[in-house]
Amino acid sequence: MPDSQHTHHGANHKEHKPSLDQRARSVPYKKKFIGAVFFTLLFYLGIVALITSVVAFFYVAPEFKKRSAELIVASLGFCMLSWLIAYMKRRGTLCPLCKSTPFLDNLARKHDKAYRVKPFNYGTTAVLNAAVIQRWRCMYCGTSFDLLKTKSDIK
Repeated sequence: MPDSQHTHHGANHKEHKPSLDQRARSVPYKKKFIGAVFFTLLFYLGIVALITSVVAFFYVAPEFKKRSAELIVASLGFCMLSWLIAYMKRRGTLCPLCKSTPFLDNLARKHDKAYRVKPFNYGTTAVLNAAVIQRWRCMYCGTSFDLLKTKSDIK
């Protein structure tokens, strides 16, 4: 066989990052995953509302300070409530394969195929992937899951 057909795993070999497309499995109970992603995104919107109301508090005219402070308190209450609901939903959502919590980080060792977007942790990356591209990878077992794939699509 010519040398060009051999695979070379030497010093010039670049580490290949696994794609989410590779052998993505279907999710048997999608409602739990969709609910966890939905309430987590609501919490993120609450954080945006809180930051916006705090910034607005410092830039509004003095006669609107009271109304702006009320918005800060309301958005803070919404953030606390939505965080609690999102946490419970993410805690109750288990990986179909390894039964861990893929949308919440803990101190357990992460799989070699697990990845994250750098400012975020592994759980937040999984939630954002599930929201944007409907696929996520369990950080503990390394298995890729597709929310749009049905059991009949599995070959």
